[in-house]
Amino acid sequence: MKLLSPIKRFFKHPVRNIFRCMVASAIVAAIFGGVAIHFGQKSAEQLECNYQQLPAEALPGSGPVRIAFVCDIHNAPDKLEKSIAHLKKAKPDIILLGGDYVMAHQRFMRTRWMVNGLRKLAEIAPVFAILGNHDYEKLDQVERVMQTAEIPILRNEARTWETPAGGTVCLVGLGDWNEGDEDPHSCLLPQGEEESAVLLLSHDPESRWLLRQYDWDLMLSGHTHGGQIGNPFTTPVQYISFRSSMPAGLFDFEGGRRVFVSRGAGSILGMRFFCAPEINIIDIGDRASFTPPAEDAEDEADTTEQAEETDSPEEEESTEPAPVPTEPEKLDVSPSAADAIPAPPPAEDSTITPEPPAPADDTIIPELPVAA
Repeated sequence: MKLLSPIKRFFKHPVRNIFRCMVASAIVAAIFGGVAIHFGQKSAEQLECNYQQLPAEALPGSGPVRIAFVCDIHNAPDKLEKSIAHLKKAKPDIILLGGDYVMAHQRFMRTRWMVNGLRKLAEIAPVFAILGNHDYEKLDQVERVMQTAEIPILRNEARTWETPAGGTVCLVGLGDWNEGDEDPHSCLLPQGEEESAVLLLSHDPESRWLLRQYDWDLMLSGHTHGGQIGNPFTTPVQYISFRSSMPAGLFDFEGGRRVFVSRGAGSILGMRFFCAPEINIIDIGDRASFTPPAEDAEDEADTTEQAEETDSPEEEESTEPAPVPTEPEKLDVSPSAADAIPAPPPAEDSTITPEPPAPADDTIIPELPVAA
């Protein structure tokens, strides 16, 4: 019997073979899709704490500082707890929150986890926050949570921050550009007029085009999530985003300025591919050469002296046991027993024997009856 070629065999029973191909393709697609979803969910559950070193020129005059940047939590309590654990180890000088604490299409309820988490962050370092586009959908709740945790929201507002190194930084937070809430004229000066360094917080990096004529040095943004997809075949990994030409990382901008975009701590749809969530520690200047101000140095010296005094060997104490005090004997000092009081024994080292005290002149000794 002559074997038929594969094509002839296929067309001999076309309907049956097409059905078989469809079933096989569906099985392969289901397996591949299940593996991909599992991988994406596992990747989204991770949280990296990535460090970024910038030169001192990034914030002129600020001195060496360590900035923590956390954004796009998206209603994920576990990501906030992991962020707190990372920041306790990193010990930043300031913590900046870049917006999108909630999901626009999810309920933001039982917010104690958020209040407690923000309070824990405030115990590590001063905390300042801005709003993201998702937060405007639940603005009353987000503002209430921040107010309860005593975290200031910078909404087109500028604050002066005195750095630990003794420098001054103008900290500016903008309203969200996507919501049309930005008002840079109220919190930024025209370019070249600001005396101190300006650290700008703006949720969407695309807002930089509206801020070209204003004076700022470093912008921190989020919003893009790094596209949640990265190309693993490039070194470094290139992130694919349709939201911004700055999907994630550090970018140069006009006038020697810099824009840093974080991939964010949360995710949309709970999946990421080769684009792990992150929080960022940004070191500006050489922290290794940083010396504390004079007051802090004096306090440290006093603490060292106290520690030396505590560690110094104490004088050797006598090993002889202390004499145990004995309770004095009770003597009968009644008139009838006055003559019966024995004289104290002579001392060993004394040659003079003390006599018993004589009765006072006004003491009346009763007469004893004479036996008949």
